[in-house]
Formats: sequence, structure tokens, C-alpha cells
Amino acid sequence: MIIIKIKGRKNYWRYTIKSWCLEIKDLLEYEYNNKVTILEEDGDNELPQVYVNEIFVFEGVPREEGYLLELVKKVLDKIIENK
Repeated sequence: MIIIKIKGRKNYWRYTIKSWCLEIKDLLEYEYNNKVTILEEDGDNELPQVYVNEIFVFEGVPREEGYLLELVKKVLDKIIENK
């Protein structure tokens, strides 16, 4: 299972990251043949932090969802390599 967690204040930026995660969810499920779950967690940061399976990926907002996809895939590929 792939868990993408978005941590930060409930604001426009967290909503944006969540929306983009929903847009790339099907692609990730197809490419990695695994179910993707998207979670949100309240935090103190103005800009959201993104984690994949509890591994910190980045803080902030990429320019577009394509960059988000590449950042997430980079971590997933490392997880797969280490198994």
C-alpha cells in the first residue's frame, strides 16, 4: 500500500496538494500496481509537507502536478529498490 500524507494548516496550499494527489492517484496505482491512500494531517506549517509511507518528500507547493508526480515517484522508486 502507498500512503501519501499531506501535513500542514488547512489552507489553500494544502487543498491544492490534495487535489493534485487525487489527480495522480490512478496513475500511481496503475504504474506501481498498488493501492494509494491520501491522508491529511493538521500541522503548524503554512506550507504543506508531503510524506510517502512516512518518508519526507518535500515542503511547499511544486509548480504543477507533474512535478508532484515526479517527486513522489522518485521516493517510491527508492523504496522499491531497497526491498
